[in-house]
Amino acid sequence: MTARPLIGMMLGWKVRQDLMRACSLAASHYGADFYYFHTRDIKEDTIVGMQLEDNKWVEREFRYPDVIYDNVRRRGKSLFKEAYRKLERVPMGHTLEGRSMGKTKVYNLLRGDEDLKRHLIPFMTMRDAEKTLGFIDKHQQVVLKPDGGAMGANIFTAESGEDGIELFDQRYVHNLNREETLKTLDLLIAKKYCAQKMIRSVTPHGYPFHIRVHASKNGQNQWVIAYKSVTLSLMPHVKITNSDLTYRGTSTWPDFLLHQFGEAEGGPMDDSLGEYGIRTAQYLEERIGAGFHELGLDLGVDAEGKFWLFEAGLGLPRSPYYQMQGSLPAMAYTLYVLARHRGELGNSGEPET
Repeated sequence: MTARPLIGMMLGWKVRQDLMRACSLAASHYGADFYYFHTRDIKEDTIVGMQLEDNKWVEREFRYPDVIYDNVRRRGKSLFKEAYRKLERVPMGHTLEGRSMGKTKVYNLLRGDEDLKRHLIPFMTMRDAEKTLGFIDKHQQVVLKPDGGAMGANIFTAESGEDGIELFDQRYVHNLNREETLKTLDLLIAKKYCAQKMIRSVTPHGYPFHIRVHASKNGQNQWVIAYKSVTLSLMPHVKITNSDLTYRGTSTWPDFLLHQFGEAEGGPMDDSLGEYGIRTAQYLEERIGAGFHELGLDLGVDAEGKFWLFEAGLGLPRSPYYQMQGSLPAMAYTLYVLARHRGELGNSGEPET
């Protein structure tokens, strides 16, 4: 009897348990065993990890897995160098160096495709305070955010005024004169921020929202849309919908489509978002290689019904309400990586059974 493949999920910090539970169930669905572990628990030949048994997590010492679902994605970073060294012979799906690619680097890559470029919001890498202030004056309302991954944290909105700007940190409003504005912008420049024109993406009742389109490789090494979801700010004055400082809500995707766009799944907006997600993933793969297998796109829709890209995440794109939908293709692709490593792919490129 052939042994079941063993998938190990590598973590570098505390993660919500429902994600690992979803991955465990998805792995079992595809006929694989699963455990998760932290980088600190990797030994030279074994790993101390957790496995789901009778709906409870049980700790034990495991052999190295056959394949790893990397939920750290910090290859090349000094803090995790030893973990990747120990596991260098174990195949992994995500092989890009470093952390998630910076926002403006992704925007600049997407400029190379005429269709994808149409959905880019005017942006700039903040390098000079005077030029950034000019960008704010030009667009009137602007989002200032870290160029690297920040999970919605440390984001400001800035609105141009006669004597300076009104800066909102998602809790408090700060009215800054020109001199104070330039000093503040210099501080943000030092922290590697970027600026992006604000797009008013709201429901008919005035609630700000963003749409997540989650693209993933599947077990046939093909890009698919794992899910589409919506996150709403239930605080209409707070426009940043992916921040933990925002009181947020969600809706089922079919209900949101119906109430926001008056259509069912398979309608024009739904199809356009899916096509955009697949094309963006394929294009980025063409440009930077096949070292990633998940892509989270956060999008807004303006009053004219055009959707715009807020940002794209290649690092650890997550949505707390769709763990199973994201885990199914992720585990299928992880098993594809194992089959490819073992030379077990059939002529069709699919794992042989």
